[in-house]
Amino acid sequence: MKHLTELNGRTVEFAEFSIRNGRSVLDAFARDPEEGAFTLLVASLRYADDGSPVFASIDEVYDQPFRLRERLGYLASKCAFINGLRNDDPDAKVADDAQPNGHAEGQGERPSL
Repeated sequence: MKHLTELNGRTVEFAEFSIRNGRSVLDAFARDPEEGAFTLLVASLRYADDGSPVFASIDEVYDQPFRLRERLGYLASKCAFINGLRNDDPDAKVADDAQPNGHAEGQGERPSL
């Protein structure tokens, strides 16, 4: 089953990468979490129509507009899930019995400090 989404108006998919390529991802995470996330994008994100990499290098990721930072983070989370680096799918629905964290309306007043 292919996992698809869009980036800049083009459909992209999340490819599995090899153990060899995964070493560079793990090394990048050991240096810096952001570098690790961006390395995931280089290793896994592909255009669905032709299979070419969305980013040829981590420098291309760092050169993206700052406003895309949240979207790139989501894409990196999905890449991590597809490649077994996280257990929870960022697209999974929250269970209906989930409880608010105390910031929801009607949860009472905040204690005064």
